[in-house]
Amino acid sequence: MGGAERSVQYLAEALVKEGHKAVVISASEKNVCEAQDVNGVKVHYLSLKNIYWPFKKRSNPMFLKPLWHLIDIYNPWMVRYIKEIIKAEKPDIVHTNNLMCFSPLVWSEIKKLSIPIVHTIRDYYLLCPKCTMFDKYSNCEKQCLICKGYSFPKIYFTKFVDAVVGVSNYILEKHLSLGAFKGAKHSTIYNAYENKRYYKKSKSDQGLRLGFIGRITPNKGIEVILKAIDKLPLHKKNITLKIAGSGDKQYIKALSKKYSMNNISFLGFIPVEEFYPEIDVLIIPSLWNEPLGRITFEAYSYGVPVIASCRGGIPELVENESTGFLFDPEKPENLLKIINDIATRPELIEQMEDACLKKAMEFLPGKIAKSYLKIYLSLVKR
Repeated sequence: MGGAERSVQYLAEALVKEGHKAVVISASEKNVCEAQDVNGVKVHYLSLKNIYWPFKKRSNPMFLKPLWHLIDIYNPWMVRYIKEIIKAEKPDIVHTNNLMCFSPLVWSEIKKLSIPIVHTIRDYYLLCPKCTMFDKYSNCEKQCLICKGYSFPKIYFTKFVDAVVGVSNYILEKHLSLGAFKGAKHSTIYNAYENKRYYKKSKSDQGLRLGFIGRITPNKGIEVILKAIDKLPLHKKNITLKIAGSGDKQYIKALSKKYSMNNISFLGFIPVEEFYPEIDVLIIPSLWNEPLGRITFEAYSYGVPVIASCRGGIPELVENESTGFLFDPEKPENLLKIINDIATRPELIEQMEDACLKKAMEFLPGKIAKSYLKIYLSLVKR
């Protein structure tokens, strides 16, 4: 459904290519009786046993959410089905990822089967019911009382994990600092991504082409870009901004009305292979502390440098003035300065293109799979 799920798919398929067997257990809104083969990966779809499916487009009743989260922390119904599959498949390793819908209780039950456990931290699920640690318009520097209450039992269950992997140093250290995964081996492995399509970036004589792609929400910082573009001097209005993605319709409508300039276009959903070749630079203006920022190396795979906010794990992916630029989203004048500098030095973008393509090679699924295999083998041998 999102970046985490795609990353798991890349990893599982890469493991199969390396000659191993990969079996995935995925939560589903509806029950699927038989396992399915997806590109060589055996996938079990388990119907969620809770009071509602949390990924519907419409919001679920607020008064039911506390009960849903309590069941999610300790969900014996889901754990029972998972144990049945694990006993049937007899794996050497169990690698857990996003545990929403499955329950951290599963760790203690897997441990009883004497199977080593690896967990990858991909979001703030263990620390925050919303999985974001972001409230209204600011990051939560500390856990509130509600988050502490929900996270306490989850952190307790982390003691059953043998090895923990953060998709960034930032997200790993955040969890370790709050007492999670005590005694587990820990390391950082970035997510996988591969651009399998033919790449050819279009050329333009129409000035600098900036782009934004992703969910159009306040925490993603879209207004940081719009305000910067609005402040450009008149002679720089040949700088264009393409905005791709979806979000709340009323919010997008309000933005398009407020920033109704000829050099800004809202494209709606558009495939990445159509989007990246039509821009020169991608802007990632996130206000929240992103665990990683997957679209950073997605852009690199098309030879597109990034201008990214110094939030969460994003700075770990950006080589300043080589594959991109970093700025503080709370100081929009920094973003404006970078845009102006790039606009006056078009040769810089061409120079950065090769560096971006080279950087993208670090995230190929085969390379990421080999990093995980080292962890798997160390636990099996132990």
